[in-house]
Amino acid sequence: MTASERSGAEAPEPLFHGDAEAVAASGMPLPSLRVLQAAGAIQAQKTPKEHGGFKRMWREEDVLIASIGAAISEHFAWNIRIVAEAMAKTQRSTWSALTASIAGTISPESGVLIRSSPDDWHLDLIDRKFLFLRVPPLFATIFPDAPPGRADLIIGYAKSKDTFQMLPWLLGHQQGRQKLAANYTPDQVEHFSKLYRFAIATRANALSIASINISMQVRAAWRRLHGLDAHFLQEALR
Repeated sequence: MTASERSGAEAPEPLFHGDAEAVAASGMPLPSLRVLQAAGAIQAQKTPKEHGGFKRMWREEDVLIASIGAAISEHFAWNIRIVAEAMAKTQRSTWSALTASIAGTISPESGVLIRSSPDDWHLDLIDRKFLFLRVPPLFATIFPDAPPGRADLIIGYAKSKDTFQMLPWLLGHQQGRQKLAANYTPDQVEHFSKLYRFAIATRANALSIASINISMQVRAAWRRLHGLDAHFLQEALR
């Protein structure tokens, strides 16, 4: 989403950024950006060069989404392969909704220090295995498949250090399980339903919870992408 779109003005053609800008803003090395792209989590564009050939360019939204992947890799100590799987298997509209949700909190005048907000989104890793998206209750209503009344939404779980298994939100309510029955056998639906219930129970009885404020991460990436300084308070303490 461009600045003009955020302010409500007529949207111009989207701005594109080169590899160096994308790496600097997202905190994701170029080889890792390419892994994210190969998995389908983000998508680069090919633009023609003046004297022939093409160069790789990135939309602003893709750079912001990549910054989430960088945070997952750093704070959860996940390698890029499982990060790419987790982000690609999450619906693109989820990450797009995140970038849209913080539109009002992104401003060049907001200051160098990146601060939290009550409306921030979080990723929670439960017992180093189950990945949850935690959003303000109001935002939970924008996801049509989400279980009613839940603001902590399971994304899936790490099957190994390299693979990620998504768990559809439809598993969280009877109507959703009926929808899944159109594409899966009853045994498959029951199997995934058990996994879903186990994940929810694990969250309620978690031995450990690691959390990332991904709204803050995206705000910092936006500032860097637009040539502005961005620092977290923890960096000042170092």
